[in-house]
Amino acid sequence: MYEEKILVAFDCDGVIIRRDYTQKCFEKFNKSKILGKIAYVIVKILTEREIPPILKLLPYLLVLYCLKGTRIDEIENYFSRTIEFYLNPSISKTVKQLKKKGVKVGIISDGIQFFPKYISRIFNLDFVYSNEVEVKNDKLTGKIYKFSKKSEMIERIAEQFSVSYDKIVYVGDDLNLSGKVKCVLFNPKKKSDVRKVDNKNCFLVENLSQLLPLIEKLYRI
Repeated sequence: MYEEKILVAFDCDGVIIRRDYTQKCFEKFNKSKILGKIAYVIVKILTEREIPPILKLLPYLLVLYCLKGTRIDEIENYFSRTIEFYLNPSISKTVKQLKKKGVKVGIISDGIQFFPKYISRIFNLDFVYSNEVEVKNDKLTGKIYKFSKKSEMIERIAEQFSVSYDKIVYVGDDLNLSGKVKCVLFNPKKKSDVRKVDNKNCFLVENLSQLLPLIEKLYRI
């Protein structure tokens, strides 16, 4: 009998990595001293608060403009030297445990960041969906190649792996996907989201080490 795959999609900022890492990376590579001050405030707002996806595009463009001309290898070199200090200490063990159980594990991210693909390589993840930026001659052009909402990323994941939404678990610091897939709230941006936890389709964990027991209970694996 065919058994449908189970997928766990992690958010990046505030879940896999600390939120302030995005801000530090922007400070490191910002090339516009005037606009950069405004863009830094925007980065803080986008990483520390939950705002409607429709409002993210213009701030995203401003931040990318401030990074125009940055070499991709410079960014990755910086990640390789610093990212381990900003990773959630439980993420490595959690990913290994889930994959050992046959769960497909990956990242979906609509934030201002370039690390999802880098992190995906570190942990050998099964999928990664994030907003893509334009690169020419190995440098950022300051333009967006593809901008997507998390709900659209979830649709592509479901199609890629041929799974129904009830087999997808989103682990994030927001509840944007509540009602579409099963959501696990971790390190919430909005304390009001905690009141939406119903332990049916929406759950709360205080540590990622609690995730595997929850998945085992939900899907009896």
